[in-house]
Amino acid sequence: MTYVMSDIHGCYEKYQSMLENIEFTGDDTLYVLGDVLDRGPDGFKILLDMAARPNVIGLLGNHELLAAAVLPSLLRTMRQGEEQPLSKAEQAQMQEWLQNGGKASILQFLQFSEEEMETVCEYLRSLSAYEEITVQGRRFVLVHAGLEHFSAARPLEEYDLEDFLFCRPDPEAAYFPDKTLVVGHTPTRLLFRQIGKPELPDRIFHRNTMIGIDCGCAYSGGRLGCLCLDTMEEFYV
Repeated sequence: MTYVMSDIHGCYEKYQSMLENIEFTGDDTLYVLGDVLDRGPDGFKILLDMAARPNVIGLLGNHELLAAAVLPSLLRTMRQGEEQPLSKAEQAQMQEWLQNGGKASILQFLQFSEEEMETVCEYLRSLSAYEEITVQGRRFVLVHAGLEHFSAARPLEEYDLEDFLFCRPDPEAAYFPDKTLVVGHTPTRLLFRQIGKPELPDRIFHRNTMIGIDCGCAYSGGRLGCLCLDTMEEFYV
């Protein structure tokens, strides 16, 4: 079976509970559509688990992008053995990460062994911005946030990184005529509110040729959602 989830945001116990709920095995494939890090305390612990599983495929989220920008300078200052102040640009990147919930991730990273730190950094560098897959004859485009400046005729390789990681999807749009766009990033409670159905929060959002799967895992009352692309069965923790 092929599964998708997103926006785990450091909630390691929910992540592990979900793997148990879907009875995830080595014969299955899981795509995690970014924002594993920040807000919750165990984002890097989740990344290490993902890195150890060849059938778990991570995509880049905006929080991973922030981490990937900051960690090299953080490691440099740790390894010099003497004070090496961050440059103004590096300080700005660090401040942006902290403002976006990065404190918990940084504290956990600093507790890791050097080998674990290197594994995390290498894994972050390996993350792609999108995946195109076919499951049971149905074609899917998997991205973290959406497709800014969308055109059905525009090849995915022509989008900028920011187009995949920071935009908000249009819940009324019928994106591709022959493919389904699967996104995280925007909590589905907001998508349901936009279409006038606020009574359906924190569940997977299906509309036209788009599916939203960020069910607000790190927010009060939110859940971690997971979707089986073979059967469209929904799972929640």
